[in-house]
Amino acid sequence: MGPQQFESNVRTQHKFRFIALGDVTGVGITDTNLVEIVGNIATSTTELTCFNQSSKIKKIEVWSAPSTQGSNSTVSVEWFGFQNSPNVEHSDTTLSVTKNAYINSSPPPSSLAKFWQKATGNQVFVLTCPENSIVDITLQCILTDDESNTSIEVTGPATVGNTYYAYLDQNNGSMLKPVSLQSIV
Repeated sequence: MGPQQFESNVRTQHKFRFIALGDVTGVGITDTNLVEIVGNIATSTTELTCFNQSSKIKKIEVWSAPSTQGSNSTVSVEWFGFQNSPNVEHSDTTLSVTKNAYINSSPPPSSLAKFWQKATGNQVFVLTCPENSIVDITLQCILTDDESNTSIEVTGPATVGNTYYAYLDQNNGSMLKPVSLQSIV
């Protein structure tokens, strides 16, 4: 008996963490954003090339506390419906500085995010959270193999050959910065 069949594409799953540098109000996150956050190599001082070919969201978690006692903090994720399916929004609000607003949300069965995403520019979900919120996205990823790579234009300067991780909302406000990863806008 010879070798068994195997899936040769490189797959991985990872939790990516972002911090909101300012208020994020109704920001659309695209399938391209999801492909770009997995990692990119600088091919020039103003261009990055993505390692990732496609992504699939497992879950999103968001935490936020009000900035002062007596104020409130609201976080929400709105998943886009696929074809005739409705959009579904998950939201939480807190009034206490001792208890975070918190969402733990997976893509609903009839949402666009339930499917594998390539970089086509389609919005997958809308995110709302105040400054200093923490956003975790757990993704399954398939790395590029014999397909054209997605490129990101950055203001730089990037160092050619270095790896950079994109903001979650890269080129759409760039307020959701990767935590503990080298990034560039």
